[in-house]
Amino acid sequence: MRQVHVLVEGATEERLVQLVLQPELSARDVWLTPVALKTRRAAGRPHDKGGVSRWPKIEHDIRALLRNSAVDTVTTMLDLYGLPSDTPGLSDAPAGDAYARVGHVEEAMARVIDDPRFLPFLVLHETEAWVLAAANELSELVASPRLADVLRSHVAAAGGPELVNDGADTAPSKRILRAHPTYRKVVDGPDAIELLGLDALRVTCPHLDAWLKRLESGPDGRRRST
Repeated sequence: MRQVHVLVEGATEERLVQLVLQPELSARDVWLTPVALKTRRAAGRPHDKGGVSRWPKIEHDIRALLRNSAVDTVTTMLDLYGLPSDTPGLSDAPAGDAYARVGHVEEAMARVIDDPRFLPFLVLHETEAWVLAAANELSELVASPRLADVLRSHVAAAGGPELVNDGADTAPSKRILRAHPTYRKVVDGPDAIELLGLDALRVTCPHLDAWLKRLESGPDGRRRST
């Protein structure tokens, strides 16, 4: 089984890997191990400040994971929203097309790390976008029928959950909290996504799907069958 270490921002992302991603990937002989950033934000720090203040702190953790020769792939699962301003490729990323922007930053990260075992992935625009995709499931979990309609309207207006933007007041997490102030990030989000199912999530989140397809590929680049 191929070993993949996933550098994540904190407890929510760790739970997403273990609860949602790991079961499907393990069926394809890929074992995901989430590893939290050693420099992640202090408790209570606002989400829109990002997990760390500087890119070198992220780079340090990536290179530390790559020193383990038993690991086949090191990847990231960090939010594009709130990345440190000195992240490679961020300052000159193209405006407008979110997919072109995130691809530009990921490619720049790969060039800086310069290791064939490194596969950068940034979530468009944060993992709460995946919760928006699971609007019906979240609504059922928190017993708020109206919530699904509100969240689905945001997705429809943007053109997809990954396209809901990264504004300080309009990012996915801010929209969810405004519609449901008692939303529990670490519990409610992953639980709703698990209920939706990874296959359904991948249909509405093409950037996520493309990353998972690369992780599912063997050394020859062909996707493994179950």
